[in-house]
Amino acid sequence: MSEQYPPNPPQWMPGVQAPPTPTGRNGFAIASLILGFLGVCGLSLVLGLILGIVALVQIGRTGQAGRGMAIAGIVLSLLWAGGLTIGVIYIAGKADTTGTTPTIVGLKVGECYNTPDGYGLDATKADCAQPHDGEVFDTVPLRGYLKGEYPGEDYLEDQAKTGCDLSRTAKFGPGHTPPPAEAELGVFYPDSKAWLAGKFNAVCTLQASSGKQFTAPLGR
Repeated sequence: MSEQYPPNPPQWMPGVQAPPTPTGRNGFAIASLILGFLGVCGLSLVLGLILGIVALVQIGRTGQAGRGMAIAGIVLSLLWAGGLTIGVIYIAGKADTTGTTPTIVGLKVGECYNTPDGYGLDATKADCAQPHDGEVFDTVPLRGYLKGEYPGEDYLEDQAKTGCDLSRTAKFGPGHTPPPAEAELGVFYPDSKAWLAGKFNAVCTLQASSGKQFTAPLGR
């Protein structure tokens, strides 16, 4: 009879440990959110967007928390970018048709001008029989809060735009375009210095907007 041997004891292999689960929020996500709130500062807008994208990539690989913060940082940066773009476009357009240029504020009805070549420069008076950028068609009286006190550009601009719009419609009819150039309404009002000097009128003009200039006085 053959000898019986007890079976070998089972051999247990040590289990492979799973990699540790990442803890804490992703630092780039936190930075993106903070910079997103500060996006109006310019450079932080760009950094907030970039760091938010980097954070999403890292979170997708590591599983860290902070995805919502990264997305919020990206969205805030994009909102700031859109708002600043709209603001720049609005200011650029406003600079062409409104303002406080001393030359234009001092012009009388029927006088003409050329707009400046650079932003912030004053316009120049021009001969209406020669090519020019705009002509004054009316002036509108402005009223301040107290005599001798400058009421502020926003307050005067609202008055000036309303008055000039009404005057343009009354004088030319809606949509009037003097040949050979397309025209837009130009509204100019006194700054604080001119106001204190006794200039209380806004100046209403038609201003060339098509790249061509007027070559004769406006027909009425």
